Amino acid sequence: MKTRYVVVAAVVLSAWVSGDLQLSECEVTAKTESGYVCGRRRPAVNGEEYASFRGIPYARQPLGKLRFQELRPPKPFNGVFDAREEGPVCPQVDVIYGPLLQPRSMGEDCIRINIHVPLYALPDRGEYPGQRPLLPILAWIHGGSFSYGSGDADFHGPEYLVTKGVILVTFNYRLHVLGFLSLNSKSIPGNNGLRDCRTALQWIQRNARFFGGDPDNVTIGGQSAGGAMAHLLSISPSCKGLFHKVMALSGNAISNFFSYSPVYSALIAKLFLVYMGINVLEDPESIHQRLITTPMGSLLEANRFLLDQLGLVTFTPVIETPAKNFTAILPRDAELLLDEGWGKENPILFGVTSNEAQTYKKRLAAVNLETKLRLLPQLTVPLNLLFTSNPLMVPALTFNVLDEYYNNSLITLDQFCNVITDSFYKYPVLRAIEKRVKTGSGPTFQYEFSYHGRKSIVKEVLKTEFPGAGHLEDITYFFRLNAVQGPLVVNELTQNDPDSMMREWMTRLITNFIITGDPTPVEERYGLPKWPEADRHLMYESIDMPMLYNAKTPTPYMKGKKRFFDKQYKLGRLGK
Repeated sequence: MKTRYVVVAAVVLSAWVSGDLQLSECEVTAKTESGYVCGRRRPAVNGEEYASFRGIPYARQPLGKLRFQELRPPKPFNGVFDAREEGPVCPQVDVIYGPLLQPRSMGEDCIRINIHVPLYALPDRGEYPGQRPLLPILAWIHGGSFSYGSGDADFHGPEYLVTKGVILVTFNYRLHVLGFLSLNSKSIPGNNGLRDCRTALQWIQRNARFFGGDPDNVTIGGQSAGGAMAHLLSISPSCKGLFHKVMALSGNAISNFFSYSPVYSALIAKLFLVYMGINVLEDPESIHQRLITTPMGSLLEANRFLLDQLGLVTFTPVIETPAKNFTAILPRDAELLLDEGWGKENPILFGVTSNEAQTYKKRLAAVNLETKLRLLPQLTVPLNLLFTSNPLMVPALTFNVLDEYYNNSLITLDQFCNVITDSFYKYPVLRAIEKRVKTGSGPTFQYEFSYHGRKSIVKEVLKTEFPGAGHLEDITYFFRLNAVQGPLVVNELTQNDPDSMMREWMTRLITNFIITGDPTPVEERYGLPKWPEADRHLMYESIDMPMLYNAKTPTPYMKGKKRFFDKQYKLGRLGK
């Protein structure tokens, strides 16, 4: 199998635990529920040091018969756990972000968590801090179309965030087949990736104080698929109390780049089984037993095949049928959960970029999506709308999209990218905000990031160019992409160039939300200007220049698209 990553055989947990490693040999240590961990001191962007603990197991590894089961509690360490470097990432085929990452090992023993702490906040010798103030925590869920990515610091460098008095926690979760395949059965009900995130959040609650973190001030956040997962967890009845604030960037619970419909889930499962040479009519428990022993390379090849057919997304979260020994994360339609007010008490920050789809336009061209859309024009209908609508309404929905965006002429990839940006990302945010307003929710903020960097890391590495900002570009201003940016040379938050100023601005806004639930900097909170809440006017901050507030309401163009998609949703649900 050809892949830029080296797939390594699964290794037992003890390979990362050295009975010979002594606490005295460690630059920094922390005590966890499973025993002591040994970390490193690393430089933050301001020259100060932070404590970094990487690759800690937050549950038993899902190996062998545990491959599709809900994660079990971690075992005690046999000695001091070596957390100086990251462990393996979860097996994956990365069709988008590979050039932005470092080659690394992969394995199913990937259920790892990384904790990055300002050094001054770390309790001495890993004990509880006593009267020392505990720091707020950002628990970040990585993106990657539910199929690839990791919490590693090559992509989610903490060097900016830890200078602002917060703790960053990132983690891996099971991906694609292992994380989101659903056979709607008692053994593979789906949503393992979401359950892994819940398990990680529970681990954070139990272990936060060991690292100087405040378990009563946790923000869950994510971007793209990670943003969708963070928002889904925030409205899940099973996750109440595990966090207090939410960031959903370029993805939320009702985004249209995926579908939580069981109809979609069943379709993807059938396509997967056919590719694997498994009879779709076979008993689900027999299929489960076969998939337990299927080599990982075969599962990755199947996911690669599906990604090449569909473009970006294959297996996704799904509305679950309750199953014994599995915690239900999404028991009902996400729209219904929002309408019922689940998660309304949590302050939330939504974000989009101005030109989302341009980041992966080359990928869409590579899989010949334009031709596929012309052959199957119903695929121009946003995915979640398509699969949650009355099937009798699909022809009308398709006609309306073709009329609205293509004037019923030839479908082009350029125009489809506009459909993606509007319907996958921007419209779902407005729809979610309206639902929060109707249920009397807590503070709700949103931004549109349109800053065109003087030296955009994403554009440069992916060898593309377009106006404004595309998918992923906003988070590169508060996470350091260490794999691309190389070693720290100067303080990248204090230079006079606009890119450095934007890093400082975004890092400040993000950390203020993590700390207080309001992105407005503390020193400006009681004066003007102030970042306005979204409210019924759908107010948002247009982030196109550093150190500048620019509150707006939706443009006439976006108001028109909102009216259009509102009507599409009403039409799609006729007769259901």
